[in-house]
Amino acid sequence: MRPQEMPSLVRDDDPIIVRMTSRHRYPGIAQFPRPVPVDVEVLGFAAEVAIGRHQVIVALPVVQGDPSSTPPPDRYGRLDRLAAPPEVAGEALPEAMMRDFTNAWGFRSAQRICYVEAVAIAPVLGPGEDALEKPVRDLGNDFFLWFRILQEWACVWSGEPMQDFDPYRPSAVHIMDEQGAIVSNGPRERGVYVWPEPLNRAQFAGALRRASAGELLPPEHRTLLDAVEAKVGGMFRKAVIDAATAVEVALAGHITRELIGKGVNTSVIDEAIKGVNGLMSLHSLCTELGANLRVSKNRLGAQLANVRNRAAHAGEVPSWDEVQIACEHAATIVHGITPLPET
Repeated sequence: MRPQEMPSLVRDDDPIIVRMTSRHRYPGIAQFPRPVPVDVEVLGFAAEVAIGRHQVIVALPVVQGDPSSTPPPDRYGRLDRLAAPPEVAGEALPEAMMRDFTNAWGFRSAQRICYVEAVAIAPVLGPGEDALEKPVRDLGNDFFLWFRILQEWACVWSGEPMQDFDPYRPSAVHIMDEQGAIVSNGPRERGVYVWPEPLNRAQFAGALRRASAGELLPPEHRTLLDAVEAKVGGMFRKAVIDAATAVEVALAGHITRELIGKGVNTSVIDEAIKGVNGLMSLHSLCTELGANLRVSKNRLGAQLANVRNRAAHAGEVPSWDEVQIACEHAATIVHGITPLPET
């Protein structure tokens, strides 16, 4: 795949493409800072997305073996390695790039669960960028914020815990220039873990679309992810504190929306919420406004608010059972008050 001449007009609202003086599209690979679980039927999916100011075509890898079979796992528990997609932007990746990144694409961990670690890309690098080093570096920097948003939506829909990015991965983009040389910011390493709910095609497309638009998760859902991450990581004090914070943000947001709908001035609402003392009062006010929180005030107080207070103010480390129940209550309230779109 050689760089392609692009027409003079490219829509600014398209979701991934990159721009240059002669408007070439360049073949490349983008390695995810963390693997993303997708259903096997999503493999090979392609879309246009926006990464920062860049527009890029993205294509998911494909499975090397027969997707309908379940071969014996290797010593790492992988059934099949994923391979480069047959094409991106209408052309196959260059042989040199296929060779250098043979095992970079991910793997299948169960008959329907695949962990995508890299995607093929075809960016169009913008006007005046005759050397690729700077635009590739800029694209790599923008890629991390873009992926963080995609990862958050993927975690919400799949149930997978958030994981910090690998500090040894300053960039994740590799592009082949017109002379056939690969321009990148160095090698990548990352950990892999398994989770049971892969993203379906609509969810993965939705995550791409929301990442391209810079659409962050609502803060209550992001904080709930932090609580789950802390629980999985054994940080039990942080887990219950984040779980309670997620509920507070959700309840306060519901109160604000309801009162605005009743014509109450926002400054009055802000003062009213400031005067509400903690989870229990927020629960009472939401209930008065007609919310069905599905967690009683008594259970919220005994199994979340009190546990959080002991962790935050007395430094107590809650038990696993306490953390599990606290996070379940938080998830019930947050998802009940501010349900997320399914895709």
